[in-house]
Amino acid sequence: MHRKIGAHMLILGHTSITLGVAVVAEALYERHAPGAMTSLGVLPRLRSAFVSLSHTVDLRILLVGSLLPDIIDKPVGILFFPDVFGTGRLFCHALIFPLVLAIAGVVPYLKTGSNALFVLAYGSTMHLVLDSMWLKTSTLFWPITRLSFPALPPTDWLGNVFLTLLTNPSAYLPEIAGGILLVPVLLLLNRRGGVLHFLRTGTVD
Repeated sequence: MHRKIGAHMLILGHTSITLGVAVVAEALYERHAPGAMTSLGVLPRLRSAFVSLSHTVDLRILLVGSLLPDIIDKPVGILFFPDVFGTGRLFCHALIFPLVLAIAGVVPYLKTGSNALFVLAYGSTMHLVLDSMWLKTSTLFWPITRLSFPALPPTDWLGNVFLTLLTNPSAYLPEIAGGILLVPVLLLLNRRGGVLHFLRTGTVD
C-alpha cells in the first residue's frame, strides 16, 4: 500500500520559477537605473534582464542552488538512511542553511568579489519558499526546534512522487508553469550562443 505523502515540486518548478523571480527583479532594477530605456516593452525588457543577470551571477550556480536542499537532503533521508529519517526534507530545508551560506559568502565576496555563495543562498531560500516550508515549522526553524520524522519510513518513494505529480494540482501545476517559463529561455539561449555555451560559461552573449 502506498504511503500518502505531501506534494513535491520537482526540477522544472524549482529551477524555472527561481530563475524567473531573479530575472523579474533584475528587470525592475534596470527599469529604475539611471539612463534606463523605459520605452522597452515587457518581453524585450525581460530578455535584456536575463542577459544582464547572466553577466552578474553565474546562472548555473543559481539553478544548482534552487535544487541544493533536495540534492543534499533526499539522498541522506531517503536513499542512505530511510529507517532513520524517512523524509527528504531535513537540515538543508531549515532557514539556517541559506543563512549559513549567505554568512559564509561575505569573506569571498570582500576578498575576490565572488557572489557564488550568495547566489546559492538565494536559490536555497527560494527552494524553501516553493516547498511551503512554513507549514513544517519543526524543520524550518531547526535547530531552535527539534526535527520531527515520519513514524514509518516511506515505501516506494519515487513511485509516490510521480503519483502525486500526476494527481495533485499543487505538484503538477508548478511543473507546468516551469515548463512554460523554460521555453522562451531555451529559445533565447539558442539565439545567443546556444545552450552548450551557457552550460560551459553560465553566461548569455
